[in-house]
Amino acid sequence: MDTESIIKQIDIIRIKNNRTFSIQDAIIDEKVLTLNINGEKAFEMVFSITHPLYLAAGFLFTQGIIRSQTDIREQAWFPDNQICNLTLSQDAVQRLERFKKKGTPVKGSSGGSLLPDPGSGHAIKEVHPFTITPDQVLSLTEQHWQHSKMFHQTGAVHSAGLSDGRTILEYYEDIGRHNAVDKLAGSVLLNRTDTGKKIATLSCRMSLEIIGKIIKTRIPIVISNAAPTLSAVSLARSSGLTIIGFARDNQFNIYTHGHRIRPGGSAPSSANHP
Repeated sequence: MDTESIIKQIDIIRIKNNRTFSIQDAIIDEKVLTLNINGEKAFEMVFSITHPLYLAAGFLFTQGIIRSQTDIREQAWFPDNQICNLTLSQDAVQRLERFKKKGTPVKGSSGGSLLPDPGSGHAIKEVHPFTITPDQVLSLTEQHWQHSKMFHQTGAVHSAGLSDGRTILEYYEDIGRHNAVDKLAGSVLLNRTDTGKKIATLSCRMSLEIIGKIIKTRIPIVISNAAPTLSAVSLARSSGLTIIGFARDNQFNIYTHGHRIRPGGSAPSSANHP
């Protein structure tokens, strides 16, 4: 979907230096996405009207309702009324029923659903060693920022990208950081992406539920310009995920599994304090 249908110009009043200006400003729209599963309404979520099929699949995947692409028998999007219809396998339907019996999921930070078992059964195993340099970390941070078209226009979205270490391969934006990560997870799931040598780039704080979603994709490295929480670091440490935070201004912090960042490049490789 083109950004012209998502971002609108509206008349506003701006106060600057005690002066009043009548100007136009870019503002992002949002809609309610309805997920119908096997003919019945199952979920509703507010989203930024992009990549609805990835969002639907990613949400069901990170919540543990579907476990592989084969759990989705059919998937259809109806933009006129913002409905996504999905036909799931019997196993997935049974997991959905168990999910519903647990009641409304506990809300995590910023309204995200707390994952029932964050990262459970999704430990990241290194079949082939994968490392990147400090220069690559800083380059991907800059590339992620440059990709943020909707953010640069509105300042109202979070983003999640997928990289091979050289360039940003895929990029998703949404008003909700959980939605942005779910869109990434849905893309990985539906396209059966081999994530063994991939990197997730984020614009948001790395909380327990965000890191749990990344671990489910089995992406081994995540980079953000923001901070992780202690619970997220603990989960990443036990699951094998490398967390890099505060990646900006020519520096970054490595919180877990630093063996994937090999020395070299412009960023410091020692543990000495700056």
